[in-house]
Amino acid sequence: MAAVDNVPADEAPRAQVRVPTEWLMPLLTLELVREAQRPDTHANLTSEWLTMMGIEIVVDRSWIREPFWAQIKDAIAGGFIYKKSAAHLIVRGDRRSGRARR
Repeated sequence: MAAVDNVPADEAPRAQVRVPTEWLMPLLTLELVREAQRPDTHANLTSEWLTMMGIEIVVDRSWIREPFWAQIKDAIAGGFIYKKSAAHLIVRGDRRSGRARR
């Protein structure tokens, strides 16, 4: 497997975001979501969820209906908010998971 930051991909911390489809803008496509992600990010769009998993996840505000942007942190299923701005949210995998704390 390819290494990212000297960590094998299967051991790299994973971020996960699960957005209910009722939060999404009507014409959002999976291709548009994938264009904003790193190449190693997995994204899936079903009738119920937009699910993204990877080392770093980008959620663009233009994908989310306005009333739900304030709740976007509730869609984070794994990882932590690295950056949130008026335009987007970036979620990264928790680097401490799986490592002993000192």
